[in-house]
Amino acid sequence: MLKDFSAEEIAEIAGFLGVSAIQLERKGKVTLQQFEEQLMTSAFSHMTLKELIEAILNEQLETKIQKMQEKENVNRNFVQQLESILTNYPTWLQKILKCESDSRFIWQQQATILRDLEIVAKALEQHLINNQFMRLPLFAQQATGNPHAFDTNTVLGKLLVHAAFSLNKQSKAYPKNTEERVDLLATLKIVQDDLWNFVTVQGLVGYTYDSIHKVWEAANQTKSALNMPMRELLNITRVQPLFNKSVYIVENSSVASTLMDINPKAPIICTHGQVRMAGWRLLDLLDPDVAIYYAGDLDPEGLHIAQNILKRYGPRVNLWRMDVQCYQNAMSETLSDDRLAKLKSITILPNVVEQMQQNKKAAYQEAWIDLLIEDIRRNGK
Repeated sequence: MLKDFSAEEIAEIAGFLGVSAIQLERKGKVTLQQFEEQLMTSAFSHMTLKELIEAILNEQLETKIQKMQEKENVNRNFVQQLESILTNYPTWLQKILKCESDSRFIWQQQATILRDLEIVAKALEQHLINNQFMRLPLFAQQATGNPHAFDTNTVLGKLLVHAAFSLNKQSKAYPKNTEERVDLLATLKIVQDDLWNFVTVQGLVGYTYDSIHKVWEAANQTKSALNMPMRELLNITRVQPLFNKSVYIVENSSVASTLMDINPKAPIICTHGQVRMAGWRLLDLLDPDVAIYYAGDLDPEGLHIAQNILKRYGPRVNLWRMDVQCYQNAMSETLSDDRLAKLKSITILPNVVEQMQQNKKAAYQEAWIDLLIEDIRRNGK
């Protein structure tokens, strides 16, 4: 098509073809066959049109089919190398091969990323064999000689997070912020932030092997709550309630503090929202015969926390005052469509979920705190 050509360019083409510019402009197009036939009568008769264009551009021309075949060959070779590097990580390999949004950065860097994948795979293999918590900078130092090699903005750092996401069966969505990345790395026993990541406890006894930890002992003697960071929990080998065989978990700090006021010896844990690295560590350290009572908000996020705790600790978990009656008596904030959509992944408390879908409202545990107080007075000591 000649509509985008200037009059001067059309005149030059017409001269080459041996026709008038007016005639060519009226026709509006020139076929490649016409051009190549005329080329055979010119000084370039020893060359095909393709050869002439390649000589002018100084590069090889490829058809769409050739480009597709070349891309397929590159991808096939890349997959073969992935299979070789990730032999011991079939779950991670399959996640990459799905080519979903979380692994797009891997496919976009095929030419350079294989070496980094190999570094992460080897470092993880040794780390998982040791099965010990390790701070991220030390992990990076041992793997590469650079303590910052696995920082968030590096390719190695992104690959490590992707590995943790792929290997963690409970991960539903790719981490979107620092807190979520920290918690995800903790599933591999890699600690990124062991001071700011904490859980609040009261009425619990922490042990270092067979000895009661002095800080926990002093807190119980003085009826004090402890903000226990991951740093200190790494030194604890076992946790049990001060009395009985039950612990009470709440997500809301004001509710937790109120319950602690009512009973300063009750075994209470406050997660401050979603259960983070320190919270999971603490719950994992509980004696296996300790019953877990969890009280959360009756909203999609609270149900999600409850579901995660149930998945991890099974029949030991009791959902505390998370029933239809509490929900119906305390309905308040209208839920957005985005928050309601989260209910699709909730498989627990079907009656509560149904009510929430119908009423499109959340209910927060402050509204039934009197019931929680009554329970703590009766059972929390």
